[in-house]
Amino acid sequence: MGNFDVIRENVTARQAAEYYGVHVNLNGMACCPFHNDRHPSLKLDKRFHCFGCQEDGDTVDFVAKMFGLRTIDAAIKIAEDFNLAVDFQRKESAKERNARIRLAKAKEHENKVRRAYAEEIRQFRLKLSDFFRTFHYWNLEYAPSEDEWNAGTIDKRYIAAVKFIDQVGYLLEVIDFGNDDDIFEIYKNREEIISKYEREITNAQQRATR
Repeated sequence: MGNFDVIRENVTARQAAEYYGVHVNLNGMACCPFHNDRHPSLKLDKRFHCFGCQEDGDTVDFVAKMFGLRTIDAAIKIAEDFNLAVDFQRKESAKERNARIRLAKAKEHENKVRRAYAEEIRQFRLKLSDFFRTFHYWNLEYAPSEDEWNAGTIDKRYIAAVKFIDQVGYLLEVIDFGNDDDIFEIYKNREEIISKYEREITNAQQRATR
């Protein structure tokens, strides 16, 4: 059995992904670190396959792709990190090893930043979804009767719903289907956006007529 076979037999793609910081759910799915994945599309088991960007391969392929390494360097990294008894005929020089470690650390930092960004986007989307559900409910529950409409006694929650539901729906649509630049423009202003709708919801509730 060759060195690469030893690695593949002893370390699955899922084990490697989890070791290097990728969160894998109970179904073996994770957000793919190889593209801007906001919903888990990466299947991990002995091998890996992404249904979004179509990246596919074994444990060595995964680590090589994740850290921007050559296949041989990825295999060496796995062997070292998982304490596997394999001996590659070609020994790295100290300079090569240091360069590989620096590259791996830089790539690992990049992956952490990407995962943190994806998680913040996910949390932001959840908040927007809460706002949308509130406005949708208000739009149905507090729609004025004909008498209320004629008398001008329209519940402030209904007014807020009519005014803001399309705005929030647009933001959700951009996050789900927009390009990376458009998503980032919204992301940069997420705190102001959240504060705005929290304030509008609170004001409407305080001024409600029923």
